[in-house]
Amino acid sequence: MLDHNSLILLDDDQMQRFIVDGFIVLKSGLSASFHDAVHAEMAYALENEIPHPGDNIVPRVPALNTLCDDPVVRGALTSILGRNFDYLPHRFPHNSEPLPGVEVSAGGQKGASAQVSPSAAFHAQPRMARGSISASAWHQDGHASCGRSRWHTVRAANVFYFPHDTPMEMGPTRFLAGSHLYATLHDIRAEQAVMEPISAGSVIIAHFDLAHAGSPNLTDTCRYMMKFVAVRTQVPSGPEWDHKDAQWKTTTNLPGRDSVAAAWKSQWNWLRGVSRSEGIEPVESHRLPSLLAALQDARQAIRLEALYLISALGAPAVDPLIDSLVATAGKERHLGTAEVIKADQSPAHLKRFFSEGQFLPEDAAIALAAIGAPAVRALIPLLKHEDPWIRLNAVYALGDMGPMAIGDEVRHIAALLEDQEDCVVRGALDALCVLGQFGDETVGHLTGFLKTPALAEEGEGGEKQERAHAPQFRYLSTLALLSWTNKRGLYTPELESRVEDALLAVLNEPNGYPPLIACSALERMGTVKGLRSAIAYLRGRCWDSAQNRRDALSGAWTRAHRRSTLARLTAADASDA
Repeated sequence: MLDHNSLILLDDDQMQRFIVDGFIVLKSGLSASFHDAVHAEMAYALENEIPHPGDNIVPRVPALNTLCDDPVVRGALTSILGRNFDYLPHRFPHNSEPLPGVEVSAGGQKGASAQVSPSAAFHAQPRMARGSISASAWHQDGHASCGRSRWHTVRAANVFYFPHDTPMEMGPTRFLAGSHLYATLHDIRAEQAVMEPISAGSVIIAHFDLAHAGSPNLTDTCRYMMKFVAVRTQVPSGPEWDHKDAQWKTTTNLPGRDSVAAAWKSQWNWLRGVSRSEGIEPVESHRLPSLLAALQDARQAIRLEALYLISALGAPAVDPLIDSLVATAGKERHLGTAEVIKADQSPAHLKRFFSEGQFLPEDAAIALAAIGAPAVRALIPLLKHEDPWIRLNAVYALGDMGPMAIGDEVRHIAALLEDQEDCVVRGALDALCVLGQFGDETVGHLTGFLKTPALAEEGEGGEKQERAHAPQFRYLSTLALLSWTNKRGLYTPELESRVEDALLAVLNEPNGYPPLIACSALERMGTVKGLRSAIAYLRGRCWDSAQNRRDALSGAWTRAHRRSTLARLTAADASDA
């Protein structure tokens, strides 16, 4: 692990630009030869090996660890996610194959008629070549293996690494500036789309909810990109970047977008560990009804600005927001029906929902979270509301407030871990992931999830069957305990021992994500028993990376050889038919 003093942190201007745009482009400090070597090893693995390496690409190309630990990359992630951030096990290589059927000019470019507009969106999805692992429609990601909540506060980031030059005709990843705070993508503008040539060794760090899209590759060479996911494990108590000026400076460079200064200031304040309403010009309380009505506005900027102006009112806004939230009961939004989930592309864009991929909370819940402590007493009773959707939004708001705001009331969240609705359990677990501070009773629930191979409930005929989302429960429980380890010194040795035993138990989980998160937590705990167990787990899963460079292997199965072989086999099949 790098010494914190060696990291190249972001400055105030870069952090504010990240808050506004939702992404920042950086140049890693590694050599051109390093990126060439990574490119070659990724290309070999993706072109020649079956099955696709997927999340196992890092042990296959271990130089990617060097990229993750580069002082520029780790410094930027520390600035955005805090020094205790961690990488999640989802680290996936994306390839974009050459699009067939378009003539290539002498300069290596294909015809202008085939070029793609950076803003091509839902109903004009550009065609990607077969075999590409890259989606061409604008989309906001869900967490692999376990859909989580969408948070305005930056809880996770995508890290996009480009090991080779990616000119426009090769189809660089496109980003929709400012969309990380959008609930849906119904109101996007062409001017927001950012699509620029990307040089070798570039790293783009983006808020996890930023909309992005692939683009067709119009060259005759495959395009590669590597995506990592990093996650915050501790609520910010102060700025962790190169912070010199507390003043928010709203940029004037907002192509195609309106200013949402109140929303940006709230995020800036949260990252600085101060009151989220600091510096937001107060509005008169008589404007509250009109601001609440603005939450139903189809325009994203109007809705977002109203949301954070309401939250800056503080206590006077709590009861009206509670009423607004409760008014969404009885609509079965926790079921995630197809009609609701397609809200991005329909007039139903104001509907919020829970789905396997993500939980999209009500704006009222986001505003209540931003208000903080004055809203706690009004939210606690909603944790027992008869509608699961209300319980889900209430626990989201309490989690987003942070441990300082809710204090001992965190025990009420633990009660939801016994809820009959899986979505509510997952919402409560996600709240614990971002809180990171909880005591014996909550740890008992989490360790119970991790030590139980299957969450059994009665099925028809009295037989036991596993609850559908038990793997997600264990994933989120492990992530919550990873966050818990940041404050382990506050707890008794007995409780630490219980947590360690639960983390050791999850090493037997067949889904590889929870065990790898558990290894990170055991590393942070630092006991001899935990470290030995983590090493034993990882030792049995290491990869012989030397084969990446063995001439006998690397020269035996080139792309041209593979394609010619497949062509002969196809022809033989056709003649047999």
